[in-house]
Amino acid sequence: MAAFKNKIIPVIFGLHGQFLNNDEIKLIKNNKIYGFIIFERNILNLAQLKKLIKHIKSIAPNDPLIMIDHEGGRVNRFNKIFSQKKYTAEYFGKLYLTDRKNFYKETSYFIDFNVGIFKFLGIDTVAYPVADLKYKKTHKVIGDRSFSNNPKIVNKLCEYFIEKYQDKGINCIAKHAPGHGLAVVDSHFKLPIVEENKENLFKKDFLCFKNLRSKFIMIAHIKYIFLDFKIATYSSKILTLIREKINFKGLVMTDDICMKALKENLKTKVTQPLLAGCDIILHCNGNINEMKKIIGILKKWMSQKI
Repeated sequence: MAAFKNKIIPVIFGLHGQFLNNDEIKLIKNNKIYGFIIFERNILNLAQLKKLIKHIKSIAPNDPLIMIDHEGGRVNRFNKIFSQKKYTAEYFGKLYLTDRKNFYKETSYFIDFNVGIFKFLGIDTVAYPVADLKYKKTHKVIGDRSFSNNPKIVNKLCEYFIEKYQDKGINCIAKHAPGHGLAVVDSHFKLPIVEENKENLFKKDFLCFKNLRSKFIMIAHIKYIFLDFKIATYSSKILTLIREKINFKGLVMTDDICMKALKENLKTKVTQPLLAGCDIILHCNGNINEMKKIIGILKKWMSQKI
């Protein structure tokens, strides 16, 4: 992995608040951390957030990625500042089928607005689009975050949003590979177990992610028992399928390892995805003690790999 050769620690961290505390400053100054993710807890207003990001970049010994998990609809990290309530993936999916002219008008406004905000702030990567296929049984954690129950429509719209964002200089993270639509529980709180057979997964859920050219893809904390008994995050078989069957050429990151779907100890949560073939660990809760431990674990792991 290129990150190891440059001694960049392959983790994206969440931060505790709206300003860096002393422990965070020390951690950032002393380590080449791959990146940082912004949440609503980090945002007071745009001026404050711009100052926070500028501070991170001014003290980091590398040029860290600055990521935001922002989709529009109910996943809006700027809720205190502006609403994008109507701009769900479901809204765009229905508009694409019923009013193509208005679809292009609305998506152009949505993307241009977000890109303008991101670039003003210094954000370079967005966790979007959601490529999960919608089923009648799909858990509400996905719900209107999915474009469609038609895998070809999901794939086409994901391609469209990725191209538009990335052409304007904002990297995309397609999620949650190889598909969260069949999960009937929320992986934030419990491990979803999917019992769909390989043939249907390849024809439907996997097809949503096929040939996507996003810079990153995020893997789901889900167990697909007909693919592997290991959770996807820890599965070299599933990571190989993402590379070969889905034909993904970019970097693979985990979903947040703080989610309760993962029950293992911190060392396992950090090292097992990398051993399976993930490129980057995502750790979102801003717990500085865990962050320090992760740095130690990864530095030791990297020293054994180089």
